[in-house]
Amino acid sequence: MKKILSLILLCVCTALFAACGNAASSQTTQQIAVLRTEKTTEDIETIVSDEDKSIPEVTVSADKTAETPVNPESNTLVIYFSRTGNTEKIAKYLIELTGADSYVIEAVVPYSDADIEYSNDSCRANKEQNDKSVRPEIANPISSIDSYDTIFLGYPIWWGQEPRIIDTFLESYDFSDKTVIPFCTSGSSGISTSEANIKALVPIGKQLEGKRFSADATKDEVKEWYDTLLLNEGNEDMKMKLSINGKDLTVSLADTTAAKELSEKLKTEPVTVILNEYGGFEKVGDLPWSLTKTDESIVTEAGDIMLYQGNQMTIFYDSNSWNYTKLGHIDNITQKELKAILGDGNVTVTLSY
Repeated sequence: MKKILSLILLCVCTALFAACGNAASSQTTQQIAVLRTEKTTEDIETIVSDEDKSIPEVTVSADKTAETPVNPESNTLVIYFSRTGNTEKIAKYLIELTGADSYVIEAVVPYSDADIEYSNDSCRANKEQNDKSVRPEIANPISSIDSYDTIFLGYPIWWGQEPRIIDTFLESYDFSDKTVIPFCTSGSSGISTSEANIKALVPIGKQLEGKRFSADATKDEVKEWYDTLLLNEGNEDMKMKLSINGKDLTVSLADTTAAKELSEKLKTEPVTVILNEYGGFEKVGDLPWSLTKTDESIVTEAGDIMLYQGNQMTIFYDSNSWNYTKLGHIDNITQKELKAILGDGNVTVTLSY
């Protein structure tokens, strides 16, 4: 009987000891979890500087997709791809100037120095740029751009064009209701070919004229360009007036640097120019100054006003195909009415704002 009682007491004590041990172990585990959580938060706050906190950025989730902020602090997003850091510098200037959110395009297979060796015909970038169907895969793609109205899109110029990974990005999202503003960096190549490629690749709500920057461009240069953009409310209705043979007409100005320069000059005083008949489809004459030309191949229509060779203005009353820079379009007029106002031969036109 004593042996049986001793055995029962031993079992009870063992059970009590195990329960106490499990409780202590659970408490210790909880304490460790709290310490780990506190340490992780502290590490993150240490890594993110005050300057970084002032520029909202998209985050990356566990599935490696960059997430759009739930409550973005801006309706503007600066998106850029930068292999050597030149485009990144311009992008950061824009972010500072606008307070925009930002997203960096990175390739799943990063580009090495050998990949962009221009003198090597068989390098990766050379092969990609020679094949317009190539679409390099993007690492950590942003989940959505729906919450943004305005998108600055930055990239280096490779072989006179945008890198193919930019085409990958453009085809991955809906830009049909967005204002897109390209910007690029290059040694000497311009931005116009890449702008035309972008415009032709996907539907875009409104594509403003972009800007090419050199590697040593300053923040002041970026600000000067940004200040010329038609992004403020009401700028899309910027108008110019024409007076032709006693008839007053209104012109909606284009979203080009030349048109903005023209409007600024006309704010000072009206300008009168003599336009000569040419080709049976236009009247063309010299402006008193040169404007910034960003020529592209255009098929004109009656009412179009174009800049030709940087210092000549052309009013079209019929169609022609050539390289021009857009200045504007005459409002609410038919081809027949315009021809009658312009008349035969030379005509004197007064421009005012």
